[in-house]
Amino acid sequence: MAEKQLTDTRVKNAKAKGKLYYLTDGGGLRLRVRTTGVKTWLFRFRIGGAENTVSLGPYPDISLAGARKKAAEYRGLLLVGKSPARQKKKEKQQRAAIELDTFGAVRREWIKVNQSTWSQSHLERNTGLLRRVLSELENIPIAELTDRDLLPALRAYYENGAKESARRARQIASQIFVFARETRGIKTNPALLLADSPYLKKPQVTNFSALPKKQVGDLMAALRREGKTQKLDIKTRCALLLLLYTGLRDGSLRGASWGEIDLKDKIWNIPSERMKRRRPHAVPLPTQAVDILNTLHDHTFSSDASYIFASNTKTGFMAENTLRLGLHRLGFKVTAHGMRSLITDVLNEEEFSRDAIERQLDHVERNNVRSAYLRTDFMNKRREMMQWFANWSDEQERAMACVSSMQVKS
Repeated sequence: MAEKQLTDTRVKNAKAKGKLYYLTDGGGLRLRVRTTGVKTWLFRFRIGGAENTVSLGPYPDISLAGARKKAAEYRGLLLVGKSPARQKKKEKQQRAAIELDTFGAVRREWIKVNQSTWSQSHLERNTGLLRRVLSELENIPIAELTDRDLLPALRAYYENGAKESARRARQIASQIFVFARETRGIKTNPALLLADSPYLKKPQVTNFSALPKKQVGDLMAALRREGKTQKLDIKTRCALLLLLYTGLRDGSLRGASWGEIDLKDKIWNIPSERMKRRRPHAVPLPTQAVDILNTLHDHTFSSDASYIFASNTKTGFMAENTLRLGLHRLGFKVTAHGMRSLITDVLNEEEFSRDAIERQLDHVERNNVRSAYLRTDFMNKRREMMQWFANWSDEQERAMACVSSMQVKS
């Protein structure tokens, strides 16, 4: 008696029973229904006198029509003496190979190979850009990608106002394709083909200037404001004040953990892996910075490994744009990095030691010969210098308040 073929309705309505059972469609195809209700398509066949079974996948992921199509394909293999089980294994290996060669897989491998030479901020910037701009390419085999795949994603980001970020994402993607050429043998670099794209032109540079000296008092007052008029949370305010009191790069500051802070000796010891120059950096803490860290301690300390500026982000600490956007919310159209320019200008005007200033900011000595012999870290001079600068910054706030009071009285 011929087997009665299944229907979509019968497959859909097949319910779990007290024991496992099968619904047969014919031609070796059948549906297994477990006691849990899980349904799986199976193809049963004989080859070399032995009975074998391969799974075609779960229902409803694989429809009745899809299961029949796959079963027909396997019956065709049997006609020419090939094993469906071996074919399935080959297909599985091919899928695994494709997954290893997707843009996302190559991107992760490229990051893993290079991250030991990057600072934390550089790692964060690269991974963040790729995640935001090129995430839709993650599951595509990298060898299949063309410039027509990259351009829409880059162009959308560019035209949304993030021009430099889009251009930077193209540059990073180009490095990933170079890596794929070396590790996967791909022949082209579609990101390189877009280097001169008219849709990704270099925008006219309008850099935000560093905070002017005359606005330091206004910024200090804005950061210390309390109550409903304060637009920033306490961590952002403290971070901006610490940038001013230490001269640290914002990436080094945002990713700091409590184990780096020695409040007793008033020093901040940053390990080499978190510094742009890949060398450890010790920063003296003026009294004002110690007070801020004591305030933050109650908010974010749980262990030495906990982040000072802990946040619900992928990294676990304050996001890259938080400080810049915080300054903008307060009305200061400057960058967080511009704090370092302000510090440099003020300290040089006051004729502090150039060597102490450069070491405080972790700048590289351009004279190689001098650099080889200049081994001191100028810690005593730097401690005195940064305490002076912290006091000067506070004085700007008091001077601003005094001027405002006089103007009100007049």
